Amino acid sequence: MAITIDYSNPAQYVINVPRADLTLVSSSPTEIRELDIDDFRQALADIQDDAEGMAFPTAYVHTAPLTVAGVTLARVVEILDPYVVQFEDGQYNVNIVGGNSNLSDVTIKNQVGLNTANSAGLQQVTSGSGLSAEQDARLREVWQFRGLDPDNALEIEDDEQRAAGVTLDVDDDGTTTTVERQP
Repeated sequence: MAITIDYSNPAQYVINVPRADLTLVSSSPTEIRELDIDDFRQALADIQDDAEGMAFPTAYVHTAPLTVAGVTLARVVEILDPYVVQFEDGQYNVNIVGGNSNLSDVTIKNQVGLNTANSAGLQQVTSGSGLSAEQDARLREVWQFRGLDPDNALEIEDDEQRAAGVTLDVDDDGTTTTVERQP
């Protein structure tokens, strides 16, 4: 058996995932199976590039792993509306591995337990952070003193650190280092 898409209901296209297509990780005391998100995406791509699948809207959006400043961010697979996912019913759990996804949001609930390990890493907030102006300014100052602001370089000398017009005095007596913000 293989992953299939049921296109019979235009309000909700069902991606069916058979139990046998999932990798068995453990059978006792609880059956645990695994679904690699990239393998899942590739199976969907294979279905959608066939004659029948090409007539229907794209099932997912894929963002490949991306390396930023030496850190590789995980791949993301987002299932798009009107698609939903249905795992073959039974008493077992499925671990989603290999990237981030919205499978927990688009899966038809049955007896199958779904375990995702999504990790957002750094989140970009463009507005509505919930911080006061003072808290936001303090957070920005910490960010600048980590050397993360490309517009305000962090300058370090023996007894001072400077960024964005703020100076920190650094005093090291050999045992304790004290950092004090200058007004």
